[in-house]
Amino acid sequence: MTANPEVAEVPKVDVARLAHSMIDLAPTDFTRDAMLGAALVLDTRENPLRLNLFASAIRIFLDHMMDALAPQEEVEACRWFTPVEGQEKPVRNARLTYALIGGFAAEQVEELTGIEVKPLIAEVIAAYGKLNKHVHGREETIVREVDEQDTVVDEVLRALVELLEAQRDYRSEIVDAIADSLHSEAVKKFTTETVGDVDILATHHTIDWVGIDERAVVGITAREVEYEITGSIGVTLLYGSGGDRARGDGAEIGDEFPISIRFKVPIEAPHDLERAEITSGVDTSAWFDNDDDNDDNDDRDTDAF
Repeated sequence: MTANPEVAEVPKVDVARLAHSMIDLAPTDFTRDAMLGAALVLDTRENPLRLNLFASAIRIFLDHMMDALAPQEEVEACRWFTPVEGQEKPVRNARLTYALIGGFAAEQVEELTGIEVKPLIAEVIAAYGKLNKHVHGREETIVREVDEQDTVVDEVLRALVELLEAQRDYRSEIVDAIADSLHSEAVKKFTTETVGDVDILATHHTIDWVGIDERAVVGITAREVEYEITGSIGVTLLYGSGGDRARGDGAEIGDEFPISIRFKVPIEAPHDLERAEITSGVDTSAWFDNDDDNDDNDDRDTDAF
């Protein structure tokens, strides 16, 4: 049986499927639409302008992705930013750097985490540069062979996957590099200070333990890292004075409450906790909910005190 020359061979790499799988990695609704548009173009393998239309969709995707992840004013506020002569806005290299690591310098990130940022940025820019020449279709430059199209597309998509996954992961890795000291500071804060949200529940209280469950990056900007940890604290609520309790006229009640702690650490000195802004909160709402639900039978009844 003779193969139909008008039917393109199945590509070695299913670039259309790869593009569809990337939609959820896009940072905004519009960039998801742009990636969907690129994927749908790749589905039409018989389209002679397939590569050109894909290139246009990816340019839209990248432009809006960088608007979302690397706003001009934030990039320009970074210590490492240097304007390029003749350019009114930060160039792609600077914007990609900010998208990945915020106001940290690349050398600083490498020292903190061992991550080398510059090779990834160079890879994305090189792949995009190869694709960019296909944005404007010319009769003599159109690539009609599907396998040739897919070779260009595959290189671009793989570079973008690596970029988007790195943008998601690098920030957590950066914060993980300073997490131990932040963790210790969080525990210290709760064990050495009176916690107002708990203090209103009783005459006095003590913090018995602090448990940290999760940590997450809230944001990395041009100037600071904001980091949040969540967990719980175990407390003893003390009613009456020590003498009252010794006479049986007071009470000690053990309980635990969810906590969240946020740190804002200067980007230039992420380990300098003396300069960190720390805010914390304790969720005691369950205490009051239990009081409402168990008015007739509540072992936390303190009316006698």
